[in-house]
Amino acid sequence: MAMFKVKTESEWKKGYILEFNEMRDAYEEKLRKKQQEIDMLKSEIQTLKESRSNLKPKEKQITDQDIKSIKDFRDNGLSYSEISNKTRWSKATISRVLNGLYD
Repeated sequence: MAMFKVKTESEWKKGYILEFNEMRDAYEEKLRKKQQEIDMLKSEIQTLKESRSNLKPKEKQITDQDIKSIKDFRDNGLSYSEISNKTRWSKATISRVLNGLYD
């Protein structure tokens, strides 16, 4: 009399195949959900790109006279902070002017 039921080789293979198929199906479902998420994010990125292309770049707001004044102040030895206080332009804009961005 046998105490333990011994699976036959064909029963073992059948069980293994069923378990494998369940794992594969679960994995494929996860992949499908991730692909849907990727597709949704790509769509959102495209929408953002399209809406951003409608924006116009800022026009050059600093005048040629302002540029000349900034360069003259710097030639006279004023610091960026001093030039900023006199012209009301930011130190970043003053730096851009002095580095030739507006030339």
